[in-house]
Amino acid sequence: MKKIIAIVLLAMPIVFSQEAGILLNNYGYGESPNEVKFTIHCSGDVPISDITVYVDGEEYKRLPFTLNPKKGISTTLILEPGEHLVEVKTPEGAYDSEVVSVSSVPHETFKPEESISFTKSNTFKAVVVFVAISVVVVWLLMKRPKLRL
Repeated sequence: MKKIIAIVLLAMPIVFSQEAGILLNNYGYGESPNEVKFTIHCSGDVPISDITVYVDGEEYKRLPFTLNPKKGISTTLILEPGEHLVEVKTPEGAYDSEVVSVSSVPHETFKPEESISFTKSNTFKAVVVFVAISVVVVWLLMKRPKLRL
């Protein structure tokens, strides 16, 4: 009986332990081609703290705060052109990585073209005039007395 109790007591931390998780996601670039934007989310069941960002195996940035489960932050890294391995690690054992390519060519920002509202276009005006004339003609035809044969 004592052995069973000892086994249960030793197994309890395994059953009740919760795993720390982290999720790294590249979501775009900044004003210059060297600015790479990432989100970092706490994807586990326990808070994570002291997140360290590594680029190509070297420590790049330390984020000295705690992220609660299902919460995230955004961060921007300035990287040289080429392909880089970006990793995030925490003391709780959470780890994720992503390979990102940085181009030396500046990214173009697309500006939406000025659009003319359909109600202000010549086509709309022509359709309104045609419909108005058609309504008047149909109304006049209906008001005309009918011939009796």
